Amino acid sequence: MTAKVDGTIADMTAAGAFGPDSRLVSFELEGLHTELDQFASLVLYGTATVDDRDGRRHSRRLVFKFKHLEPEVRAFIRSDNQFHNEILFYERIAPFLLAKGSKRNGGGTAGPTLCRYFYGRNNCDEDAHLDVIVLENETVRGYRTAVTGHRLSLDFDHLIVALRTLAKFHGLSYRAKHEDLAKFKEVIADVKDTQWTESGEWTFQPSILQGLFSVAIDRLKERHVERGGCRDDEVEWISRFRSDLLADAMQSLRRVTTAVEPTAVLCHGDFNRNNLLFRYDDGGRPVDALAYDMATARYGSPALDLSFFLYMNTDQRIRDDHWDALLDEYCATLAAEAGADVPVPHRDQLDSEIREYGFYGLVHVSYFARVMLEETVQVDSEEYYGADEFKLLSLFLSSGGDRATDWVADVLQHFIRCKYAGTSAANKKGICRSK
Repeated sequence: MTAKVDGTIADMTAAGAFGPDSRLVSFELEGLHTELDQFASLVLYGTATVDDRDGRRHSRRLVFKFKHLEPEVRAFIRSDNQFHNEILFYERIAPFLLAKGSKRNGGGTAGPTLCRYFYGRNNCDEDAHLDVIVLENETVRGYRTAVTGHRLSLDFDHLIVALRTLAKFHGLSYRAKHEDLAKFKEVIADVKDTQWTESGEWTFQPSILQGLFSVAIDRLKERHVERGGCRDDEVEWISRFRSDLLADAMQSLRRVTTAVEPTAVLCHGDFNRNNLLFRYDDGGRPVDALAYDMATARYGSPALDLSFFLYMNTDQRIRDDHWDALLDEYCATLAAEAGADVPVPHRDQLDSEIREYGFYGLVHVSYFARVMLEETVQVDSEEYYGADEFKLLSLFLSSGGDRATDWVADVLQHFIRCKYAGTSAANKKGICRSK
């Protein structure tokens, strides 16, 4: 591992990543990233000391992301496409989007805070294990993982700050489309899909999703029995969910992941607390969020990011009490970021987008929340990647226990209420409403 990093540092220096004519003085490897949520790659930290062309010495704290060592895992998660997207984002897409946002702001800074990018390699050959993305370790700017106790959910203050960051990110797309639609289409056209294969297959077989949701539906039915029976409208909503979306889950996913104008934006694709760092004020309150890991970016409805984030990182109480406030804050920030002359979705449109495209977030939470809520054993990612559909479903269902089943059931209940309740149920707690 040390040799891989040393070779990367040498290549970076030769490529001018630290500035023209810079000279590497020393490099110290700090260690391997060992968080439980790191499934798809190997992440290391280190500090490079360099002298610039004028002889001034600088210390650069760096993060190195290498592809998984196992070829089978790299193929399953489509690492080549993921690395392509992340390098494309930092080298071409972000500079274009930020330039358009900066133009609106009179040449000043605009948009969300992004990681500083130093270097990328994605040759995808027999040396794919050497492919790497190097970013700045953002602790140098005061960013760190969320200081909340729960492994998934965030408190209201963290959610608001994160949604402002997401709105700023989406706002860049609306501004760029308004300023230069042809160039915008050109730069995002190179984004590669990381979930659909060339043959049209999704990451998991439909039977896996049907099994996961069947367990969640059973839990909802158990609750209804405990309350003395199920409301007729909720019985109907569950039935409609099965027939409208779950009966042909792959077709449903194809539909919701297809970009439709004019509301489509460049989505992060994996916007949740695992890929967020927060900066805090002196009182410990979050004031900014930084999103990283742009590997699964895709062009589509803003509801792709919103549904994943809000269903993955909010518990039932937060959704019941603050759903409207959270989406209102997103809309307000989005409008401010894009500018008064740029059309962006208002709240009614956003509610409609979530009803239409929120299945994306629901699907991802159905399995990922289970993995993230597993507390008794270390998740072995290779076991998941090498499993057939029956084994994979069993692995998912055995992860997270009753807590995970309740989490997915809560999310499913909120989604079907959002999708099917309609405006007549606007004042019912826990039901998504349009203003």
